[in-house]
Amino acid sequence: MKKFFSSLLILASFASSVFSQAAAKGNVDQAFLNDFVRRNWTTADGLPGMTITAIMQDQKGYIYIGTYDGLVRFDGIEFVNFTRTVDPKYDFASVRAIFQDSNGNLWVGHNDEGVTCLKPSGEIIKYTTENGIPHNSVRAICEDHSGNIWLGTASGLCYLTPAQKVMQPTGLHELGQETIQVSQLYCDTAGRIWVSTAIENDLFVYSNKKIERFTGITKIKDPSVNEVTQDRSGAFWFGVAPHFAVRIKENEETVFDISHDHLEGTVVNSIIQDTAGDFWFASDSGITILHNGMYTYYDKRNGIADDYINEIFQDHEGNIWIAYNRGGIEKMSHGKFRTISMPIAINAICEDKGRGLTWLGADDGLYCYDKDNKFIENDLTNLTKGARVRHLEITSDNEILISTYSDLSQIRLSPDNSIKVWSTGDGLAGLKCRVAIKTKTGDYYVGTTQGLSIIDGKTGAITNITRDTGFENEFIMALFEDKEGNIWVGTDGGGIYILKDKEIYRHFKSDLGLAGNVIFKIAEIDNDIWITTGTGISKYLAETNSFFNFNSRNGLGIDSVFQMICDYTRTIWMTSNKGVLSLNLSEMQDVAAGKKSKVSPKFYGNSDGLITGGVTSTSVSTQDSLGRIWFTLIDGFAIYDPVKSGKNQIAPKIEIQQYTIDNNKYDYNGEKIILQPSAKRLSIKFTGLSFISSDQMRFRYKLGGFEQDYSDWSTLRNVSYTNLKPGTYEFTVISQNSDEIESAPTEPIIIIKKPYIWQHVWFWVLIILIIIATAALIVLHKIRKMRRYQIELEQKVEERTHELKLEKEKSESLLLNILPKEVAKELTEHPNQTIAKKFPNVTVLFTDIVGFTKMSDGMTAEEVVTMLNKMISKFDERAKREGIEKIKTIGDAYMAATGLSEDADNKGALKMVHYTQGLMDDVKAFNDKSSVKIQIRLGINTGNLVAGVIGKSKFIYDIWGDTVNVASRMESTGEPMKIHVTESTYEQTKDSFPYSSGVEVAVKGKGEMKTYFL
Repeated sequence: MKKFFSSLLILASFASSVFSQAAAKGNVDQAFLNDFVRRNWTTADGLPGMTITAIMQDQKGYIYIGTYDGLVRFDGIEFVNFTRTVDPKYDFASVRAIFQDSNGNLWVGHNDEGVTCLKPSGEIIKYTTENGIPHNSVRAICEDHSGNIWLGTASGLCYLTPAQKVMQPTGLHELGQETIQVSQLYCDTAGRIWVSTAIENDLFVYSNKKIERFTGITKIKDPSVNEVTQDRSGAFWFGVAPHFAVRIKENEETVFDISHDHLEGTVVNSIIQDTAGDFWFASDSGITILHNGMYTYYDKRNGIADDYINEIFQDHEGNIWIAYNRGGIEKMSHGKFRTISMPIAINAICEDKGRGLTWLGADDGLYCYDKDNKFIENDLTNLTKGARVRHLEITSDNEILISTYSDLSQIRLSPDNSIKVWSTGDGLAGLKCRVAIKTKTGDYYVGTTQGLSIIDGKTGAITNITRDTGFENEFIMALFEDKEGNIWVGTDGGGIYILKDKEIYRHFKSDLGLAGNVIFKIAEIDNDIWITTGTGISKYLAETNSFFNFNSRNGLGIDSVFQMICDYTRTIWMTSNKGVLSLNLSEMQDVAAGKKSKVSPKFYGNSDGLITGGVTSTSVSTQDSLGRIWFTLIDGFAIYDPVKSGKNQIAPKIEIQQYTIDNNKYDYNGEKIILQPSAKRLSIKFTGLSFISSDQMRFRYKLGGFEQDYSDWSTLRNVSYTNLKPGTYEFTVISQNSDEIESAPTEPIIIIKKPYIWQHVWFWVLIILIIIATAALIVLHKIRKMRRYQIELEQKVEERTHELKLEKEKSESLLLNILPKEVAKELTEHPNQTIAKKFPNVTVLFTDIVGFTKMSDGMTAEEVVTMLNKMISKFDERAKREGIEKIKTIGDAYMAATGLSEDADNKGALKMVHYTQGLMDDVKAFNDKSSVKIQIRLGINTGNLVAGVIGKSKFIYDIWGDTVNVASRMESTGEPMKIHVTESTYEQTKDSFPYSSGVEVAVKGKGEMKTYFL
């Protein structure tokens, strides 16, 4: 131990080359914060209090938060509070410290109630001064390499052995520190326990079973240390009041001034090294970050919720969590996008590799952004102030083309920084220039709102193509030069024109397959030409001179797409009214090739760092030489770097939190779930522990023994089952994070539904035996009784035989009135046989009285029946005369058929059409004698169907099939006193009857059908 202190006292000899230089320079990089997406939670979001005393992540992945109003567990979506006011078993109110030991026990230190141990099994143990700890205000907890749990209190230090015995470390009495006031505890990699007090010169270390004062900090007089930790290299870091961080490794001591210029601070509460190697220092004046020799300050001046930070830590996914003294908690995640907000809309971006600049065209002029992430001014930005810049283009020879809606119209910046301006005075077709490109031949094509201007690269002569010279629409939106040197011209409503040798030789519009006529952009991706329009994306198929279109119908999720950019990972990035989205190019190619039916896009928003109100339809985003995508926004711009924005490869860990049986809730601790026979409803609550875009997580679940397959993906975190049958089930869940990385299925939860007594097999065996015995007794009794009746029955049989013969004759007569003769005969001979046949060519008729319901409302029941009887009787008489088979009547509807023969070549269709003509004559004859005038609709269809007898009582002979359904549709879509037939009937009767020309009719279940009227 003495050697250890001696080596530390030599540290002042010389400073670390890396860290001392960083500390000396003090360079500031506030842009570092732009790479983070920040999310703050307060009492409005469910926290019980704004003062956060402690924060940590447990082994399962939950975030645990200490407040003066209890312990809080957070899964990214829901805050769950643990305190006696919520559940009496949690016998505490406030929380001062939280720690999880190597056995998974969660230790919670309280302000004045000792310490509580929450075991994974659900057991809760509490220790207070009655158990031997020195004070009930427990402010720090840690575990040493022997499994002892150290407790730092407001007045003393102790540790709990694995046998739960309270021990006092030796050495405190000699130092006069029996009532030491502990602020922090830390166990280093060597197993030593560091005890900080935030009091001058009172930093202690416990080693070799003895505690001693540490005097290794030499560059700060009378150091007051509140925080001790180690970095990944093993170096020690000390937080020293008022605003210093001291790094000690071997014989080197470096002091870092981490004060904020507006507020220097009085205490350093937390120090961490993140996975990128950067250091974060939390104090009562904000956060200081040391990275790459640069300082970044995060305080109230740039958005922090509260300058007083109690603690910071980094979770398993790399998120930084901040515990505020008065501002709740905050999470800082590396966003996929770095958003730079501006008070103006950015319309176009281009990279100027020659000058090492990025140009941004805005509604109020041109901006210039340098490699140091700063805006600079130059001659071009000054020239364009106030001009509405609509498009920027970098040419192959490093010229910058700036298209504006101003008197400047079209501007060219040459590599020698000379500026050329073209306007209507020079011959441009319009003052407002929308887009410009430079071709391989050196000519300039400038699209204006009044036509296309072609500037000869050698002579400067300008030729215009407008409505007068061939354009249907002269508002030019997009320009593109293909491999053959043809110029594709996209217009605002007129589709695409293709120019060859400066002449129009092809014109594509939506009537030729283009997705839409409003053309936003044209680009070449993967040797194919892609067009984004106001109504979808078109991929040009050169072999067939046609297009394949993407829109919401094949999964795109949107119809209007402004631009497509393909990055080096073959990911397609798009801008739209719904913001920014991405797709795999291979997926789009598979859909275009017919290998898949739909694409699956991913949309981005605030949780990904894309903090914006949206993009404009005419904006031009770009990909720079480093592969980064620069997106134009209505309120600035955003940068996506594939290198920094990789997928979150950490699959969410699923936790089953709670289950509910009927109305009783239970915390889940890995046990089997037993359902009593009377249990009606089981609900299971689960979560996925991922804190990157937590709200975008999805889940699939399956109850084995009840379901064969997993459910569809859903964001729901609760599932319910009702009235499960007795048996054993296994419940499993799969989760998926926002980057579509799936977890493995959870370990099955065993669910046992117990049966009622009558649901046991033995119960029913017993019941069956009782029934058999009872039945045997009854049978014996019946046999004796039946013998007595036998003689009487034989006499009655003879009498009844005669009566049945008479009844049979009556039944046969009645059957002939109900069924066809052949069917009646077969049914009589074989009464238990199913009567059914399929006929190949049957013609079916439906008739219906027009407006019968309204008509019958004004008539008595007797009048209605009388009228129907007279009319139907006429129909029946004619059917009998002409050999038509009446099927049935349904209210005022009449159904008949012909061709009920196995011979397909019958004349049933002709007989039926002739019969329907007679029906209309019958109706006219009826109207001549009746005060009630009626009209009928008639529908006929011919085809195959099935006929047969259904029912055992009040049976009927009926027909079924699509032929019958379509005949009914012909009647319902027909016209009064007209015969409406399908094309199949028409084909069999057209040579014998005059028909109208074909009429397209929408038929339910069939779509559009061609029909005819006689």
